[in-house]
Amino acid sequence: MKILIKKPSPDLKAESLVVLPLISAELEKPAKKSKAGTGLLSRLDAMSGGKLAERLRRAKFKAKAGQTFVLNAIHENLPATLVLVGWEAERASEFETISRYRRLGSIAADVAKRSNAPEIAIVDAHLNLKAESNLAALVEGLLLTGYTFTHHKSKKDDSPFELQEVRIHSSQSVSSKSIDAARRACEATLFARDLINTSPRECTPTFLANHCRKIAKAQHLKIDVFDPKALKKMGAGGILAVSQGSSEPAYLIRMVYTPKKKTKKNLAIVGKGVTFDSGGLSIKTAGGMETMKCDMSGAAAVMAVMSVVADLRPDFEVRAYIPTTENMINGQATRPGDVITAMSGKTIEVLNTDAEGRLILADALNLAEKDGCGTIIDLATLTGACMVALGTSYAGLFCNDDKLADLLVDAGDRAGELLWRMPLAKEYKDWIKSHVADIKNTGRAYGGAITAALFLEEFISKARWAHLDIAGPAFADGDSEHVRKGGVGFGVRTLLNLISEY
Repeated sequence: MKILIKKPSPDLKAESLVVLPLISAELEKPAKKSKAGTGLLSRLDAMSGGKLAERLRRAKFKAKAGQTFVLNAIHENLPATLVLVGWEAERASEFETISRYRRLGSIAADVAKRSNAPEIAIVDAHLNLKAESNLAALVEGLLLTGYTFTHHKSKKDDSPFELQEVRIHSSQSVSSKSIDAARRACEATLFARDLINTSPRECTPTFLANHCRKIAKAQHLKIDVFDPKALKKMGAGGILAVSQGSSEPAYLIRMVYTPKKKTKKNLAIVGKGVTFDSGGLSIKTAGGMETMKCDMSGAAAVMAVMSVVADLRPDFEVRAYIPTTENMINGQATRPGDVITAMSGKTIEVLNTDAEGRLILADALNLAEKDGCGTIIDLATLTGACMVALGTSYAGLFCNDDKLADLLVDAGDRAGELLWRMPLAKEYKDWIKSHVADIKNTGRAYGGAITAALFLEEFISKARWAHLDIAGPAFADGDSEHVRKGGVGFGVRTLLNLISEY
């Protein structure tokens, strides 16, 4: 899709689809003859011989915030499709403002698809596109809304709809670099969505490892893929215990971006990569397994970030750690009551084999610390308890450093990916103590997201660390604005924003 910045006075008659943001003040004055308010709206109404004002009155369109009115073939002098979008004039928070721009892009892309219009003109009346975050959000709405996943379809559409060009008519000085950065972030997000949506029969730990090798080659990253033999030698008892019930080998993947200039500054990102989670011997219900191909959403997000990291050219080292395995059942599967030894040397009593994500993350976090990573951020579809607490729109944020937490929340707000800080409640640490081992992998009936985070914290000794429990927003049940049903790619743009500001 081409996104072009054009002069502010388009030939509206020549456009097939025009998106026009309006504020309610433009509709306050009573229509007189061929005028419907002021400015561009008046000109459009005059071109239509007053029909536009008449249609607006009939529809009782007030240009309220979020209100949308689509007019098709209203007059030969107007565009084939005219989309009026209510654009509130009053002040809004930064998050609300950015979200409006993302929603505007989503509306434009959605109407274009329904109208089969390959080109769009957006008139920047009332828009502030000098703000890079606003422009980035508009581009994100345009690019993410059109996502479809057809990889497993037996019949492919020979001529699928594709939005080919968006012309933004603006008198403002708009940064093309901001557009390029937003496009790159969207491409990474779509890459993550594709990984998550791929059938678990195809998307195995080996599949992820091979994709990581391709990413490393394209981005000139150093990569190590530790196979079961290497994991045994490393003492990665958490990963090996989870993988025991599967015929698929497990891996711990490490990718490293190194800047040209030497630096001691680094950032580690860790993604849970359970490519399918049956629950193990603590087996899930049939319905509970239906979407468990998404249990590698953290890994997908981390891989997506690394697929563009060299293009960002950060002046510090970025390390990725991806523990990946299946959680299946056979005669060798880990049993409730088994005691395993993690890479750190800590012993863990496994009481619930469906609390497997924390076991594989324990080894990955420990390796990141051994490698000298000063800041570590992990993403994981870890607990249903976090969904009970926060629903499906927010990810839970657990962090041992206030500054890092603030950076992540701000990065998430700009990405439209909501994070809500949760407590690392020391009062609950006794809940994960074991009578037969150092710790156990379950807590009590309540506070499951917190005790899971406290479990992970046991494997952090010195680093600044943040844990993002993305169980809620990682997978969508249906379409909503720029989010499409299935894998969301949650966390990709938050991490990219963080890297740009880190």
